[in-house]
Amino acid sequence: MPAINFSSDNLRKLLRVNSYPFSETSYMVFGIRGASPVGTGFDSFKFSHNIEKTEPNFINPRCIIGVWNPIENKIAMFPGSTVPNLNYIKKHLAKTARANCIMTGYYSCYEKGFHNPSPNSAHQALRLATNIMLRRTNNDLVFTNTDVVEVGNPNDNIHAAYCNDRSGNYSSAGCQVIVGQPKCKGRQNKPNTSYWKSFYDIIYNDTPQTRFDYALFRSVDAEAVSANGDALMNARLRFGSKGNLVLSLQERLAANGFFHTNKDADFGKNTLMGVLDFQKKEFGANEADGVVGNVTAGKLGFELPQI
Repeated sequence: MPAINFSSDNLRKLLRVNSYPFSETSYMVFGIRGASPVGTGFDSFKFSHNIEKTEPNFINPRCIIGVWNPIENKIAMFPGSTVPNLNYIKKHLAKTARANCIMTGYYSCYEKGFHNPSPNSAHQALRLATNIMLRRTNNDLVFTNTDVVEVGNPNDNIHAAYCNDRSGNYSSAGCQVIVGQPKCKGRQNKPNTSYWKSFYDIIYNDTPQTRFDYALFRSVDAEAVSANGDALMNARLRFGSKGNLVLSLQERLAANGFFHTNKDADFGKNTLMGVLDFQKKEFGANEADGVVGNVTAGKLGFELPQI
């Protein structure tokens, strides 16, 4: 499979296409589900890096966590995972633990703090300080559009994956994790390792910034924007989108009987639930993904622009 060249400009375009309220002056963290960086030097800031599509298997890290410096127009990438580990999914089904899969969207914000699952493994990381959109599977080992959707804060932090390389069995019940071992009591406070060290050094040493927004995409999103070049792309709306397009969505949901609260131009929980209910009615539960593209917008009676 040919590599995809993904650039800082590609990321900026994805943010605009989705009407995300990003900053051009602050570092931002982003994720690409189902992708791996290829080559060398991808954990350093550059204008672009090559990535390849990989299917998450819930065992090995097969996603990317990245950091964007919009002022210098550069990105750095780190192998990791944006899905829970299979062991936690099995525990969730057995009702001995909780596991979830964060859905694509824009989440503001994560803040410097501690990931604290136990005294021995606690370490400095980025702590979730907002509500996220997630799915829980209660009948099998995969996540689909028919699974339960929740909006809340399940403490899905951004932290070390507790594995040494990309072949490792990472630890996550739903957190966004980066390959490497953390500095923690259980490791006799030995230094951070591998790609987690590179990520940590950027977040904790290279910038005084204490709060970071997080945008999660899929590998197909990265592939589409990379192949698109400078051509216009169809706008899309999903959890975290803001602005006049979201207001139009809320007005059309209300007109169709699927939105019953204040129209605030903010794609949050109420808008999400309205979209999901509308999609289930029009297309069936298998197609209810909470993302508003041309098909859903058309059924609602409004048009999304090209950006």
